[in-house]
Amino acid sequence: MTLQPRKRRIVIVDDHTLFREGLKTILQMEPDIEVVADLESAEDVVEVVWQHKPDVLLLDIRMPQGSGLDAVPAVVRINPGTQVLVLTACDEMEEHVRAFKLGARGVVLKDSARDTLMQAISAVCRGDVWMDPRMRGVLVAELGRSGGDDDTFGASRDDGLTERELEIVRLIAVGKKNKDVAATLSISERTVRTNLTSVFQKLGVRDRIGLVMYALRHGLTATT
Repeated sequence: MTLQPRKRRIVIVDDHTLFREGLKTILQMEPDIEVVADLESAEDVVEVVWQHKPDVLLLDIRMPQGSGLDAVPAVVRINPGTQVLVLTACDEMEEHVRAFKLGARGVVLKDSARDTLMQAISAVCRGDVWMDPRMRGVLVAELGRSGGDDDTFGASRDDGLTERELEIVRLIAVGKKNKDVAATLSISERTVRTNLTSVFQKLGVRDRIGLVMYALRHGLTATT
């Protein structure tokens, strides 16, 4: 008998009833997703996460009781297996940067297409970071400029990176492209690509976004 794969368990927190119910309906149409709870306030989110231990928490930023971001650190502490995807209608970069620094794994704009939301959920469930494609370049650069200012980004590291690899990581973390990295370090683009392949393997990240988030969590930026 073939075992059915476990469904991804989702909790939704949003104070707008129509949006929350619509999102719940969309998600429940997916055969591999189960909405285990939906809340109109972040006040009970910690208790609900503790009880259900969801795979993904879809969390609105702006609610009448305050910012949903305030709940992110507690959620991450009580159940590290819950990946937080922030929902927002706002494209203010400061809020997006704060969301990632507090431990969110992605930011999804509320005007995104259904397929975009599903891609975001799949990405964070497999351990990746999600950034809206429309804002990715600007957000990476902003994260690079602000990285290292927050205590949550001061974790110790034992990654085995060489000095050359560290130089490359620091430059990538502030949004430099391969050709810019090559010019800065006076090496070829091929050497940059070879080193990045090694870095991805050592850090267990899948792409440049994951690399940027690792660099920021460990204070590895070109300005440090």
